[in-house]
Amino acid sequence: MSMNNTNCLSQLQPCKPSLVKWLEKNPTVLLRWLYDAGALSQESYFSLLESRPESNQVISLLEVMLKNESSCRTFLHVLQQVQEYYCPELSVWLRNTFPNYYKQPTNAIDLEKPQKETPWSRFKSKVKRGKQYNLEKGDQSSSAARDHQQMQDTLKNHKQSQLKQNVKIQGKLDTSHSWCEMLEIRYTELFITDEYPAGLQGQHEYLGLANRRARIYEHNKHQKIKLNDIFTRIEPSSQEPKIVLMTGIAGIGKTYTMQRIMHEWAIGKAFTNISCAVSFAFRELNLLDVPISLVELIKQKHAHLQNIAEALDRSPERLLVLLDGLDEFKHPLNRQTKVHSCKDPAPIRDLVSSLLNGSLLQGAYIVVSSRPRPSLPLDTFDRKVIILGFEESQVKEFCSRFFRQKTISEEVFHYIISNDTLSGLSFIPLYCFIICTALGPFFQDKPDDPCLNKPPKTMTEVYRCYLCTIMHLRDNSPKIASKEPIVLCNPAVLSSMKDSLCQLGKIAYFSLLESKILFTSDDLRRFGLDPTQLPDSFIHQIFVNVDGQSSTEMFAFFHMTVQEFFAALYCVVSLSSSAEELLQCLDLWCFGISPKEPVQSELLSTTIELMNAGQWENLQMFSRFVMGIISLRIEGKLCGLVDSLSLDILVPVSNWFKGKIAYEVNQRLLNLLHCLRELRQEEVVKVVAHEIDEVDLFKVILNPADCATLSYILQHSTCRLKTLNLGYTNIGIKGLRQLQPLLHRCQTLYLRYNSLGKEAASIEADVLRSPTCQVKSLLMCGNSIGSEGIQCLWEALRYNKTLEELYVDINEITDNGLNNLIPCLKNNKTLRLLTIVGNKLSDRGKDVLVELQRHLPGLKILSSFMGDMGLLQAYLDWVQELKENAQQMESVKNVDALHNVLSELRREDPKEKPPALKQRAEELEREILLLLQPSVNRR
Repeated sequence: MSMNNTNCLSQLQPCKPSLVKWLEKNPTVLLRWLYDAGALSQESYFSLLESRPESNQVISLLEVMLKNESSCRTFLHVLQQVQEYYCPELSVWLRNTFPNYYKQPTNAIDLEKPQKETPWSRFKSKVKRGKQYNLEKGDQSSSAARDHQQMQDTLKNHKQSQLKQNVKIQGKLDTSHSWCEMLEIRYTELFITDEYPAGLQGQHEYLGLANRRARIYEHNKHQKIKLNDIFTRIEPSSQEPKIVLMTGIAGIGKTYTMQRIMHEWAIGKAFTNISCAVSFAFRELNLLDVPISLVELIKQKHAHLQNIAEALDRSPERLLVLLDGLDEFKHPLNRQTKVHSCKDPAPIRDLVSSLLNGSLLQGAYIVVSSRPRPSLPLDTFDRKVIILGFEESQVKEFCSRFFRQKTISEEVFHYIISNDTLSGLSFIPLYCFIICTALGPFFQDKPDDPCLNKPPKTMTEVYRCYLCTIMHLRDNSPKIASKEPIVLCNPAVLSSMKDSLCQLGKIAYFSLLESKILFTSDDLRRFGLDPTQLPDSFIHQIFVNVDGQSSTEMFAFFHMTVQEFFAALYCVVSLSSSAEELLQCLDLWCFGISPKEPVQSELLSTTIELMNAGQWENLQMFSRFVMGIISLRIEGKLCGLVDSLSLDILVPVSNWFKGKIAYEVNQRLLNLLHCLRELRQEEVVKVVAHEIDEVDLFKVILNPADCATLSYILQHSTCRLKTLNLGYTNIGIKGLRQLQPLLHRCQTLYLRYNSLGKEAASIEADVLRSPTCQVKSLLMCGNSIGSEGIQCLWEALRYNKTLEELYVDINEITDNGLNNLIPCLKNNKTLRLLTIVGNKLSDRGKDVLVELQRHLPGLKILSSFMGDMGLLQAYLDWVQELKENAQQMESVKNVDALHNVLSELRREDPKEKPPALKQRAEELEREILLLLQPSVNRR
């Protein structure tokens, strides 16, 4: 009887009790495969995963699948695909009940190479060929068969064990919703791409990654990589990568991703060529102080592999080894050390080094995760990928998985993306979790008075609400059982937690100055915390046990920014009401400037002792938290921890900001603006903003949150800006829109090399048409406004009476862009300089410019590199800047711009030009060729 003629429904219905018995020990596999096959909706899938006990999952699943013949067939088809995950009785039943439909298990977990002859394979082949078999040798073959079956059973149990261990996201906190930590429910795809993991020196790693993302999105051609494809050949002709480095900043999802890799392998949805996968965390490996063999290491971590650990190196090309957190490894790697046998004891440093250099388990698949560090041995790895976190669609997906109620998840998501600060944070999965935790009470338990509880807007407010929310989730706190708004921590709650909060803050702060993120029990005791009496319901959601199974416990803050928040909280609570102490601390934290006179403050003196030169660069996020928490203290929101600060302190704070902002540029200036925004004291912002007449952020890559901060500060002033330098800031069109209301006040506006298109030209045209426009110089070189964009600017100059200089070099302008040039500009009385080199103008276009020159003899037009020595020198300086900053060459736009300049130079006729001009032009061409040499192959 064929499958098409079999009535599956009638044959499955009587077997429901047996199916429940066979499947209840591990229903996750079947559920996932049915979900991927489209047999279950996401809502049904999540609902089934949440059911407890697991037998209820199977009972409910059968009710869904055994409704009609079609769903029964789908169920049966998937069941036969995953039968090897379940008991032998299931396979026997499938074979006997549906003989024409039954398929043998795939034996995907066989460790032996297909082409490798073994005693067992020889035995099977002889039986198949019908040859006589010597019974005297039968015992040996039977033993081989038993060994083979034992390995199969052990690897099956290993997969089952990994699935059980990976039910929840590892290393994170529990919440009032247990499903919130279920891997299958919470997992949201991440944006992974091939990337050279350059170090992020001079910046907080979050800020560096935000900038890198901005650059990649606006400039780079990037290839998104699915997690299952990290071992796929990069080029068709290249070799299969075996050792992969996966970098990402704290909280971006590295451990999460490693756990997902193990889970996907164990559930049979990825890496199906892998027979066995094992994982280790460098935090655990740091605890090994005596030599150990790889076999013993595997036995310690994966106890159920005891019986077959020594056999795993027979086919290393079918093994997967995951090593999480290389940046936390306390030992330097030694490339010269080579351990060859998995049975030979060696120091843990040598074992890891040998795995990476290929002398140990040669041919095995290895994934190593790490935070970006300049010291990483990059040439060790066949492939380098970077995790860039969430895109906007993935933030939306995360919200839907976190809240599960569609209306609430949509409200939270729209609130996040409409707030530039929250949106700028949410691309990091752990930030997204903190934001959702902080926002949840505002959208789930809405108060009657909407003014009573307004959702947080600044980063500090988000973290304060996060802290208050988890404090209110404590099971052992009767003081918070009332119906008062959950996010307003009352003084009684803060007072009851004061000792714990201050102790946490103290260890957070002094460890931050020492760049320390892992703590032993002795570290905790030194700061007054008893590791044996940490209240599980609260502190373990802030200060988590990294490795509770080992004899040496290690602790860490839930996330690096949580450590920075607590460090800032400790500092603000420790400050006296003295303005002098506060300003001295701000000098230290924001600029690394120590007081010239001896200090009395214990906080100051200890900070001076611990701070290293340049330490302030890593305290940018911390200093922003400090300003936000100072505002909380002024507003009385820290009552129970510390007395409020008088409003009188705002005057010296205002003067401090005015004095610093007048002289600072680039990253320091940007951090000051963020600090001012976190402070959110309107009177201070107005006073400081009024003093800002120049903003120089040249080459500071700006993300949307940075642009929003700049807009927030400058909107508090109506004064003219002499200069707004946003060259090479990568603001893109979104950033330009945020700043549009301010641009008419700028005398000199630098927008060079910002990936701006014709929409940006339209925005600038509106600015130039404004009756209050004060723009005299507009520099838009190196963008892509094209012919349509430049026509918008010509139209605006028909009416504008302020612009004196316009730079539109390298903007993909063709002859069509000059069609309306003469009618629009022939009566312009203000424009004195127009540079339009490096575009795609033919001789016809050049003739239009010559005609314009006859109409406006007072206008200097530069349409040729050979026409001006200063112009040639400016481009030589630009090429030199690109040579000194390799990250700028990541930009496809810069490479294209260089080719445009080269093409233009080669079209120039050097005849009758001064020798100095010709020499400079030849030098520029030569330097561009040298700079483009590495990129020729990429193009």
